[in-house]
Formats: sequence, C-alpha cells, structure tokens
Amino acid sequence: MKLKTTSLLIAGTLFGAAMMPAHANNDAMLDLLKVLRDKGTISAADYDLLANAAAADKEASEASKAEIKEEAVAAAKADMPIITTKGKIKIEDREGNWSFQPIGRVMWDAIDTDADTDNSDDDVEGTELRRARLGFSGSVYDWGYKFEADFAGGDASIKDAYLSYGNKFSNGVRYGVKLGQSHIPFGLNTKISSKYMSFMDRPLFADTDWSPARQSGVVGALAADDYRWTLSAGLTNGGLSGGETTDNGSTFAARASFVPYMASKNQLIQVGAGYLTRGGGDGFDDDQRLVSHIDDLKPLSLDIAAADDDGSDAFTVDAMAIFGSFHAMAEYLDYTNDTTGGDVDTTGYAVEAGYFLTGESLKWKKGYTSGIAPKSKYGAWQIAARFENMEIDQTAGNATSGDEADKFTIGLNYYPTQNTRLMLNYDKVTDLTVNGMSSDAEPSALKFRAQAYW
Repeated sequence: MKLKTTSLLIAGTLFGAAMMPAHANNDAMLDLLKVLRDKGTISAADYDLLANAAAADKEASEASKAEIKEEAVAAAKADMPIITTKGKIKIEDREGNWSFQPIGRVMWDAIDTDADTDNSDDDVEGTELRRARLGFSGSVYDWGYKFEADFAGGDASIKDAYLSYGNKFSNGVRYGVKLGQSHIPFGLNTKISSKYMSFMDRPLFADTDWSPARQSGVVGALAADDYRWTLSAGLTNGGLSGGETTDNGSTFAARASFVPYMASKNQLIQVGAGYLTRGGGDGFDDDQRLVSHIDDLKPLSLDIAAADDDGSDAFTVDAMAIFGSFHAMAEYLDYTNDTTGGDVDTTGYAVEAGYFLTGESLKWKKGYTSGIAPKSKYGAWQIAARFENMEIDQTAGNATSGDEADKFTIGLNYYPTQNTRLMLNYDKVTDLTVNGMSSDAEPSALKFRAQAYW
C-alpha cells in the first residue's frame, strides 16, 4: 500500500519536531498544523483542538523548567553561607554551626582644654586618635573566640584575646566561660563599650586601677535566658603586657545584676553590684586626668610602694533605668587599699541622664548597653548630662594627703547611621582639692569626636 504524500509529510515533521528542544518542538507542531489546516487535511475545529493541546504542552514544559531552575538555585543557596551586611560584616553557615566577623572601631578627637592655672602651658589644644582597633570574633559550635588590638598609640596593645564556651542548661539558664584576656566582672561604666557610651570619657574612677577593665585569666557566668538576672565571677592575673602577666598578684572579681521591673526592653529598671579583691605585693600606682584624655595635669593620684601593699578590696553598686527616649544611670565605687600603715580609701560616684530628641531609645543588651539604630534617614539626636565625684583619702600609710574633684559634663550626640556618631562634650570641674589643699582652679574642656565601628 502506498503512503500518501501528506502522511509522509506529517510523519517526517513529527519526527523532526520530536528531536528539537521543547520550545522549538511546539513551534514546529503549530506550523505543521497550520499547513494541514490550510490544505484541508484537517478541519478548523481539529486545528484549534490540536493547537490548544500544543500550547498546554508548552506551558507545562516551561513550568517544569522553572521548577527545576528554582530547585537548582535553592540547592546552590543551601550550600552557601549567610552573609550579613547590616551594620556589620558577618559570615555564618545556615545551620548556625560556625560564624566569623571582622570587628574594629576608629575614634578621632579634637580637644581644647583650659587648665585654669597661672601657667598657660598647662592648657592643651590638639587632636588625638583615641582608638584604632582591629580584630575578629566568631564561633564554632558552642565555642567562641575573640581577638582585638588597639593601634592608636603606634604600638599594638591587646584588648580582648580569649576562647569561650557557652550553652544552656535544660531549664533555660545560660552558662559560659572565657579563657584568656577579657573584661573582668566589676563595674557598670567600665564594662560598657566605648562604642556605646553617652559621653566621650568614662567617669573619673572607671577604667582605672580602681575599677580595672580587662585582665588575663578565667571568667565564668550564669544568666537567665532573657538576662533579667546575671551572675559572673573571674580569677585573673593582671592585664597582658608583652604577651604575659608575670609577677602580678591575683584578682578575684564578681558581679550580679537584676531587673526588678521590665515592661519591655525600652521600659525597665536594672540594679547591679560588684566585689573585687586583689592580692598584695605589686604596689598601686594610678593617676587620673580631669577633663580630657590629653591633659598634662593628673591631680588625682595614688602611689603605694610594693613593700607597703597588702592588697585591696572594693565594691560597686549601680542602677540603670530606661523609659522610652529617656535613660538614667548611676554608679558608686568604694575602693580600699590595705597598706602597712593603714587603709587608704577611694570613693567615686557618677550620675547621668540622657534623652533622644528623635524618639530612639537606649538599647539594653545582656545587662549593659548597645548601639542604637536611627529611626529616620536623617539620623538620631541625643542630649546627656552627668555629675560625678572622686575622692582619694590619703591620710594613712606612706600617703601624704588627699585629692578630690567634682565635675559635670554635658553632651550632644548625632548618629548619622547605626555605625557612625559625632559627639560634642563640655567638661567642667567645679571643685578641686589637691594634696589636701583646696584649689581655685576649675579646669574645663570642649571636645569633639568622630567615630565609626563595625
């Protein structure tokens, strides 16, 4: 039996179309159907039926391809780490098993001080690179690590360098331990990061030998899952210098905090207390500037020889309140040096209040403060004021007299973005006693800072 020419044509076309890609296959089929319809081989109704079937097959093929592509993209993403770029650069895997984050900060200051003395050389004007830090932090499963060094002075000084481990008990209580150099658990103002302080400088007593910041040793901590209460303690051996802490007496420090009232993280009251005891034999030597970090004069000073040093004990109590855009903070320190000639007592306190003019709120995080994010693309504005006092009672032992200072600070802060800030501070000493004698000098300083951190 002979095959009709049209049958051969249909068979050949169908075979060729089947060998083409899906989209070409459908196009060839529609062209063939048009030829058959125009030649009268198939009716118009059959053409419409077959054309619709070909179009449906084309849609199904394209949908299948899109689904395959989505699955391929999802599979590729599943193998890629998560990269966070909002306010920081952080790389972590999707299961949360590891993370890595470069960290750092830059703080540039411009300062104009008036020592209010008869010697104009005591006045200081200039700029300072106050902090220039680089480092990294991260985690591997339940283990964490952090390293950060400061290069502002020209030589690197180690700030944080530790390995940590942390997890939760079955009842939700958090626990953790740090091995290396880190913040010791003592003092509120000392522990709050310079990135988040309301003022350019801490209170006179904070971040000094009276309220030390970082030391090398072991620190353990317990905390509620939401940090409504915290308890931490550390046994350390001084700060790292040249990579070691030889010939330093041991320091034990402990701190606890409790939140008796919390409607939200923007409506809360927190109270805290700390205790510190230090072994003797190392001596004690610290002095403090009054109004700026580049002051030449350091009238608040205490020097105890190693032979006269029998150790020291100290405690702090503090409170913090946040109510929307308003915040207040207070801390009191009592530090007693035990010497061969008797006790030398140093006390200090600071009370501050601040308000965000643009509606933001001081950020509470894990019992301390953290960075804020402006609500507007035009940035955030904050005003703040602080009054403080520090007194060194040097009437015992080999000390000769006493020093005391009262000071107030007012500040204006502008946050262009979450990670940048411009600060303007005015510091003024209102009462000064040096070596037991009242001084007529009332030093002051106008200070500006530009800072960025990541």
